[in-house]
Order: sequence, then structure tokens, then C-alpha cells
Amino acid sequence: MLTVSALELRTRLRDGTAIVIALVVPVTLATLFGLALGGDDPPLRATVGFVDLDGGEFPASVRREVTAAEELKGSVTLRDLASGGEARRALDADEIGAAIIFPAGFTRSVGAGEGGDVTVLTSPRSPLAGVVAGAVVDRISAVVDARTLAVRAALLAGVPGERVKELVERNGAAGPALRLTGDPLAGGKVDLAVYYGSGMAALFAFFVVGASFRSLLTERKLGTLDRMRAGPLAAWVPVAGKAVVGFALAMVSVCATWVSGTLIFGSSWGDPLAVLAVLTAHVLAAAAITMLVAARVKTDAQADGVIMVISFVMAFLGGSLVPLHSLPGVLQAVALLTPNGWTATALAELAGSGAGVAAVMGPIGVLLAIALAAGGLAVLGLRKGMLL
Repeated sequence: MLTVSALELRTRLRDGTAIVIALVVPVTLATLFGLALGGDDPPLRATVGFVDLDGGEFPASVRREVTAAEELKGSVTLRDLASGGEARRALDADEIGAAIIFPAGFTRSVGAGEGGDVTVLTSPRSPLAGVVAGAVVDRISAVVDARTLAVRAALLAGVPGERVKELVERNGAAGPALRLTGDPLAGGKVDLAVYYGSGMAALFAFFVVGASFRSLLTERKLGTLDRMRAGPLAAWVPVAGKAVVGFALAMVSVCATWVSGTLIFGSSWGDPLAVLAVLTAHVLAAAAITMLVAARVKTDAQADGVIMVISFVMAFLGGSLVPLHSLPGVLQAVALLTPNGWTATALAELAGSGAGVAAVMGPIGVLLAIALAAGGLAVLGLRKGMLL
């Protein structure tokens, strides 16, 4: 297998296809798109559900602050909901992008220095709403912690319980007023250079791995595959040898596009470990799909045409050429039928929220499932086509 892989790699490097398709074209296109269309993503709109089961002053102050924040005007809308169950149903139906739920007795609990829990519901389909809800709750936590600390300090100092609230408030130790510091939307904005850089990486992964599986058909046409199979080789060795090279070159391609985008534009794709996991899962899915194409077509020319059509259709529908949020609602749903759609969703989540691997385990799992399903069908097709 190593011999077959080494021969495939030498051939690809010698004729220049590996360097051009894996490095030059995707990096160049990502750079051109980034220069022409880069910058902060246009302002998004999001709806945050607001569930007030407390009815006290604390949730009311949160509402006033959110509605008065200049940074949120025109972008974020609060929607009153009657219960946590209603908020979850609205979130599942994509009617809201996130929800903040204040439990009954929250204001009383905070006033007594006992703290309190605020529930936050988010959806990966609306990272902006999640960022806003997270910013609000972070400030709520600071206020509650300050109030709790002040009350406990007063009690430890021997202040009678009935005088604690009065003392705390009179001395300005009730905790800082709720204020949204900085730009609450900053985490929800994704540089368009990231969209197009990751889009080019996802698109050309298909071309890079497809070239190796296409060469299997060329080997069969030239009779080389039959000569290899006549030797003391297991039937899977030629396929595995070429697959290793295709996968390795595709990983070099997507990582080079990632690194070049970061260096040229100074934009972050998110947590490096999480980004690498998503890109690896995407390349596996792309490899399995192109292997399935090679198993179903008859000639290398057919493979070229089918791989090109599949690659561009998936790139358009999956947000590699046009950001997902710019697509109509129907096409956004269709995007989740493609590996590019899940890759774009995961990378937007990482770039927009700064989350880690745990936040994108769902998309990674779907990509691996696509790879497993397409790879299994490809193996059956290769056996039937006498390539294995």
C-alpha cells in the first residue's frame, strides 16, 4: 500500500495537479473573495425569547437594558413567552434563536443574598441570538454575585437580618447596575473572509480527493490495475493506497486555505482543535462521496464531469459560495442535506461564538455518518465494478 501511495503521490506532484488543485487555486480564490467581499458580516436579525416567571424588578431591569441598548437596536427583538415549555417549542420551530427564562422568586432570592439561576436556551442555527443571550446572562451573573457577596458579608459582620437589605442598598453594595459592556453582537459577527475561505476549502476538498479515485479508472483503462492485481497484492491495496494520498492532499489543501486566510486577513476561524476536527470530518465525507462516484461511473471522463457537478451543487447549496444566512429559508433547510452545509454551519458557529469541540459535535457526527454511508456504498460498488 505504501508503494502504491508513493507512486500516486509522485505522479500527482510530477504533473503539477496536486499543487495547483490542492494549494494554488483554493488559496488564490479564497484570497480574492476575501479581498473583494471581506469585512464584518452584514448585521443579522435575531429574536430572543423572554420568559418572566418572577414578575419582579430584576427581570424588568434586564428588559429595559436590552431594549435600550444602542448596539442591539434593529438587530435583536425580545419576544415575551409565557413559559419555559413555550420557549422550547418556539426554539425548536425556529421562531426564536435563543431564550432567557427567569424562575419564580428570582428577585426575592437575589435580594436575600441567596443568588438565583437563570435558564438560557440557545440554538446552533442562530448563533447571534445565542451570543446576545449569553452576554445578558453574563452581566446578570455579575450583578447577582455582587449582591450575594454583599449580603453575606453584612451577615458575617453581625448585621441583623431585617436590616441587611436596607444596609446593603443604602451603601451602594446592592451590586452594579446591569449594563451590557462592549458590543454584545461582536461574537455573532463572522468576517466574510472566513465564510469564503472555509467555502473554498470545502469545495476543493472534493476535487483533490476526486483526482485520486479518478485515477483508479485511468489505471483500469490502461490495464495497470489488472497487472497490479495479478501480483501478490490484496484487492483493496490499490484503492487504499490512492485513498491515503487523496485524503492527505485534501487535508493539506484545507489546512493551507485555513492558515493562509488567518495570516492574510488576521481573522480567526475559531478554536484550532475544533476547526481541525470539522475539516477532517468534511474531508472524510468528501472522500467517501467521490469514491462512490468512481464506483458508479464507467470512465475517468465521466468521473470528472460527475464530480465537478456534485462539487459545485453541494458548494452552492451548502453555503460554500454564498453564506447560508443569505439563502432563502427553503435552501437553508436543503443545505443540511450536504456535507458543505454542516461544515459551513459548524465553522460559522466556531468563528462566531469562540466555542470548542463540544459545540460542533453534532455537525461532526453528521459528517462522519455521511462518510460511513457513502463509503459503504462505494465499497459495494467497487466490488461490483471489479476494482476490488
